[in-house]
Amino acid sequence: MEYTNEYYRQAFKTAITDLHTLLEGVDDPTFSTAPAPGKWCIGEIISHLNITAERYLKIMEAALNDDSLPKKNNSKPYTHPIHIRLFIKVVSPEYKRKTPTVESFEPISIQQIQREQLVNDFEAYQNRFLALVEKADKKDLHLGKIKVRNPVVNFIKMSLSACFAINEAHQRRHFDQIKNILHSSK
Repeated sequence: MEYTNEYYRQAFKTAITDLHTLLEGVDDPTFSTAPAPGKWCIGEIISHLNITAERYLKIMEAALNDDSLPKKNNSKPYTHPIHIRLFIKVVSPEYKRKTPTVESFEPISIQQIQREQLVNDFEAYQNRFLALVEKADKKDLHLGKIKVRNPVVNFIKMSLSACFAINEAHQRRHFDQIKNILHSSK
């Protein structure tokens, strides 16, 4: 996978379309009913993605407000250190083991689920990711050299490119989870 601004742009645009496609014809009970005890319903999955996006976007947007950021001097794809590549792998759909969720990323309760609000918020978060890519392009910024602290494990520093890659892979993983729920409910 080649991580470039264009890759991120397409991934976050596609996420909006993919979510709408997944939810096409899904009734409210299926959206807000857990498929099994201890499993998340579709609404909880989207809530989790929204909470994750908000936590990451908060640090990413703050980082891009600095006027002394490193500029891009080439168009090569971004690379990530081994520990970040491993983390991206763990949150991606290719990683088949169950991964526990950090408490601060737990979804809202089923009783609080409001489908339209969750979907609208999801779209808004994708658009915020896209706005950051556009800002980086406009300012010719190097997303691989702009460092932020991980929103959960504060002592881990990571690039903005890593933040994009983690969120993109994480969303694909949970879209697969939604597909599995829909497949098993047929």
